[in-house]
Amino acid sequence: MSLMDKAKLAQKALKLQKELKRMQIEAEAGDGEVVVTAGLAISQTSMSVEVQKIYIKPEAAEDLDRLSDLIAAAVNQANKELMAEATEKMQEIAGSMNLPGI
Repeated sequence: MSLMDKAKLAQKALKLQKELKRMQIEAEAGDGEVVVTAGLAISQTSMSVEVQKIYIKPEAAEDLDRLSDLIAAAVNQANKELMAEATEKMQEIAGSMNLPGI
């Protein structure tokens, strides 16, 4: 890989990282009784979902067991959607670099 190719690769990786950091998802459970807003926390070695906000309709708080299930479902859905979108974006970039095995 030439020095120019490495520079292009580094530039694409930086652009992707910035794009992933801006991603935000809203996931809901219980027909909108619980809405979770989440984004990605990215470091040099890892990527994880970071919950930014949880909205709970007041009537959902009447049954705490159900509320707990709704929160878990909304957080899990946000995680699933964010990771799927991040994976898709990373595969697009990797594919454009013609890396073998990706």
